Amino acid sequence: MYRNKAMNRTRLLRWPESLLVLLIAVLLASCDALSDFGDMNVDPTQASTIDPGMQFSTVQLATAGSRYETWRVNLIYGEAIVQHLAHTWWAGDKYTFNEDWATSLWRTAYSGAGVSWRAAVKNIEDLKARLEEAKANGESVDNLLAAVRIWRVLIYHRITDTYGDTPYSEAGKGYLEGIFAPRYDPQQEIYMDMLKELEEAVAQFDPSQPTFGNADLVYGGDITKWKKFGNALMLRLAMRLVKVDPATAQQWAVRAINGGVMESNDDIVYMRHQTGPSTGPAGINTNANSEVFAVDVPRLSQTFVNWLKAHNDPRLPVLGAVIKDGQVITDPTEQKGMPNGYDANTIQNHPSWTGSLDDYSRVNPLLTGLDDPFFFVTYAQTALLRAEAAVRGWTSEDPATLYAEGVRAAMKQLSLYDASGAADIDDAAIDAYLAANPLSSDPDEALRQINEQYWAATFLDGIEAWANWRRSGYPVLEPAPVDDPNPYPGNVTNGQIPRRLTYPPSEGVLNAENYQEALSRQGLRGDPSDMAVPVWWDRQ
Repeated sequence: MYRNKAMNRTRLLRWPESLLVLLIAVLLASCDALSDFGDMNVDPTQASTIDPGMQFSTVQLATAGSRYETWRVNLIYGEAIVQHLAHTWWAGDKYTFNEDWATSLWRTAYSGAGVSWRAAVKNIEDLKARLEEAKANGESVDNLLAAVRIWRVLIYHRITDTYGDTPYSEAGKGYLEGIFAPRYDPQQEIYMDMLKELEEAVAQFDPSQPTFGNADLVYGGDITKWKKFGNALMLRLAMRLVKVDPATAQQWAVRAINGGVMESNDDIVYMRHQTGPSTGPAGINTNANSEVFAVDVPRLSQTFVNWLKAHNDPRLPVLGAVIKDGQVITDPTEQKGMPNGYDANTIQNHPSWTGSLDDYSRVNPLLTGLDDPFFFVTYAQTALLRAEAAVRGWTSEDPATLYAEGVRAAMKQLSLYDASGAADIDDAAIDAYLAANPLSSDPDEALRQINEQYWAATFLDGIEAWANWRRSGYPVLEPAPVDDPNPYPGNVTNGQIPRRLTYPPSEGVLNAENYQEALSRQGLRGDPSDMAVPVWWDRQ
């Protein structure tokens, strides 16, 4: 409606069509086998194995998410908690508890929440086990296995950052090993193993061996980029530890940087989506955030809009818009953020109320197409984390240069939303912004600036934005309801910003022993108020 989104998708695998081709091939092979009256107990219409490439494509798409868990955890909780977005009925900016919403990422990742292809944990563990068996049998699968190990870390780190201790070493082993009640690994152990996995996976890549090719929806099998991704993810995980274990954080951050991280926006990890055919609550072909925006209209947070305006940020007319009478208004002077923590009634008592929710900015339609990208790990984030490492004295790199590179990359990255150029920010505007907002020479002030920019750069990735806010403390957020000292009725955190989401209560029945052990170890009680209890690496 607003532009032609003919983005370059030369490496985008049309996996539903590939699935059809695979099924036809299986059927033909099975029918041929019947000619010699082989094992009559074999169902000729079913594949006996799953193609690793197809399984990897599915896992990648499932990690980007479906509308179901993305709406609930990434947006309703993550984006509202971190005050990117505001809404009159969302729980995240009122610190209230909804069991289905809070546990949706857990249930989807581990079991698919009723849809098997969404179960990223089960599928990645199955794929990893099959590739390890193939390698043991002498097959050349090192590049496939290395990519799977890195993607596995991406999956688990999002889960453990959200919930704390979680099934990891025994997860997804029901079919493989008969483990139906997996242990909850302590988050510290999970992090140490994830870092080890990344280091080993990066070293495992072998240019002489085959790759996933086009079945890899992110890099098309480019192992040079996969190595950069592995090290960039290692850097992210290392920086999570800056408060709980600074020595280990420094060790792994330096190792990641020296190993070679992302160098430009050409290296970013993002999912290229398409408009179908797998759409809706359970669909994974389309952008899940956009699936939500098609049926729900959150507003940009007053906190976020005010920050963008205070810095004269050229991203505001790209990120937000006011829509009145069908007209899309992006002029920053016409944009207004909605305060967090108010419902449809209480918002009418706020000084910003002018009589209609439509007077508040919403996400710009440029960013809400079903074929828009979803970003996992970006060069902007990586450059900003390198800048922080330099400010902390861990490297000899120039933090001001890296800060500027990170800000520029975050602004340039927006062009990936629109091929026509409507989301582009020109170099002159970025140069002016950096000249007006240079990195401070004061270390404490520099850390604030770097992590506020990280917050801006992770807009629409609420899981990552919330995690980095918890570990860094920036931006300094006023607990919601903002502009009101009284906690929202029914909040479960005593008016404090949540530090985690809670486990599904069904775990207390299905995995009672391990569940109770995890609660005790973390000082939890298994009730909604546990959202105020920090995870292991979160030290205030």
